Amino acid sequence: MHAADLATARHLLRPRRVVVTHLAEAETLIDHLMLPGAGVNLYKEPDEPNVVTWGVPGEPAGWSNQSQCASFITAVLRRAHPSWARSRYFARHFDSISPFARDYQRVFAAGGTRRFRPVARVADLRPGDLIAIDYANAQETNTGHVVMVRRMHGVYVAPNPRLNFEGEIQYAVQVADCTAEPHGLAGVGNYEDFPDTRIVGEQQSQGVGYGHMMFYASELTGEFTRYRWSVNSGSAGVFGVEERPVSAARVIAG
Repeated sequence: MHAADLATARHLLRPRRVVVTHLAEAETLIDHLMLPGAGVNLYKEPDEPNVVTWGVPGEPAGWSNQSQCASFITAVLRRAHPSWARSRYFARHFDSISPFARDYQRVFAAGGTRRFRPVARVADLRPGDLIAIDYANAQETNTGHVVMVRRMHGVYVAPNPRLNFEGEIQYAVQVADCTAEPHGLAGVGNYEDFPDTRIVGEQQSQGVGYGHMMFYASELTGEFTRYRWSVNSGSAGVFGVEERPVSAARVIAG
């Protein structure tokens, strides 16, 4: 399939929805980096610089990514909302011009800002919302994970009853993110229904892409209770919010 045809096919497969500027910018970058001849798409090491480049549409060689989960999100926000998403804004509200996942989670949990409105209920998440996880590991890097919601797939009931919890509702969420570990294992369980673009056959790649995560909510309050990295994650890969806090926010553009 030619590059133009591939891009068209991906566009047609996209769910119809209201355009969210920062999600559109993230998708445009990711889509170009999946085309033949695209630039590098890497999950960077801590001592490497963040480099996220939007090139000329239709010319994949000029697009590239070398970032981590949080720095990718920050780069997308800077591009989509240049009037406010600047170094001064992030330094003021996140104590860093390039926040880590832990910083995003902390600010969301504390009530957000005028530009980041907390979303308490998992069922209320919309495309473009951000979900941040704090691994609570006291590390200077790899502090957690932050993703952008691309699509809500709705309620999911796992075939394995140990992955369903009494008093909780599980949701399958398609996300756009940057990671060194794609979400899932090809050919295992229900992976084909909730795939990751960085997994092709037996080959896995890193960097930005689309994947699926599973988030749980309290039946009583609707708030986050736990999460799984992918539909394949077993009971050992389920983390409660008391162990790894999870918070979400909606980006207010105007």
